[in-house]
Amino acid sequence: MITEKIAIVRCFDYSKDKIRNAIEKIFNLLQPDFSSGILLKPNMLSARSPEQSVTTHPIVLEVLSEMLPRPVYIGDSPPNTQKSIEYYWETCGYKEVAVKTDAELVKLEGKSTVFNLGIAGRNVSFPVSDFALSKPIFNLPKFKTHNITVLTVAMKNLYGLIPGYPKGLLHTQFPEPEMFNHFVVEMYRVLEKRVVFNLVDAIEIMDGNGPASGSKRYYGYLIAGKNAVCVDLVCTVCAGLKISQVPFLRIYESLYGIPEIEIVGDSPEIMKDFRPPSSSAIFKMQNNLVFSKALRKIANQLNIIPVINHNVCMKCFECYRVCPVKAISNDLKIDRKKCINCLCCFEVCPHRAIEVKKSFLAKIILP
Repeated sequence: MITEKIAIVRCFDYSKDKIRNAIEKIFNLLQPDFSSGILLKPNMLSARSPEQSVTTHPIVLEVLSEMLPRPVYIGDSPPNTQKSIEYYWETCGYKEVAVKTDAELVKLEGKSTVFNLGIAGRNVSFPVSDFALSKPIFNLPKFKTHNITVLTVAMKNLYGLIPGYPKGLLHTQFPEPEMFNHFVVEMYRVLEKRVVFNLVDAIEIMDGNGPASGSKRYYGYLIAGKNAVCVDLVCTVCAGLKISQVPFLRIYESLYGIPEIEIVGDSPEIMKDFRPPSSSAIFKMQNNLVFSKALRKIANQLNIIPVINHNVCMKCFECYRVCPVKAISNDLKIDRKKCINCLCCFEVCPHRAIEVKKSFLAKIILP
């Protein structure tokens, strides 16, 4: 079996010199070979400032834009809202990176190639940006939690190569978290050969109910490697979690196996108090083979649901626009019969006015 090297390098803060030294150490440890025309693919989930730890920090992109062979491109496709992509670039700090380094900001909308997959008896089609498919992809995720995938790191970050609107529609095809995690696995297998490197911004991370409204915390590392599955597994271990607690890794391991991993660089701190999202308890129950078939059927109704806090809501209508099943009315009320609990609204709300709470059955059965 092939052994994959994963580098973990201490990086104390986002000062440019420290970032550059850490990335140089990673490259020396792993000896990647980069061609020109690389697409830097950050996590640009929401139009947030770098200090909020929702998006990949711009200094990481700035250093890479100076180190990699020219030309260098920066691109991601955030969820479908009415905010312009230029607003995202400006708020996330990527426009300034482009000005300083001559990297080119690109829109991953427009022409796409459609891929077809069969997942657990379901056929699904999904588009991927033709621009992204034409370039070597340097994947730059942020280390965060996610209420559907538990963690969102390298594999899940590739979801941003799907143009904005179809991303939401995919949630309607896979409303069950288990099936959506299966899709993440198969999507990665379609795209993995196009990804030349993965580097995780794990200096400031997010735990709790991420990926946009969790708690920011300091960790102080960059984590990198060629194989995104192995990078994600190392991030899982650093968070003090097991493969069985991260559904897409559990699915990947059961279907395809995970390579042997050799960690090089610094010895990481294993977080003892990392807080997984509320959904982690539900995943644990739903996948416990001790439960009878009947109880597991009930467990399918154990959900984390979005709730609008109208005392905080600023009526920006981002949730209304992003909902793939139109479950949010124009007076900002959620129709529970329509809602598929995809949490797209929770992810895009810029004011943290949407909270996640346990469904009725989850309140009764779960602690």
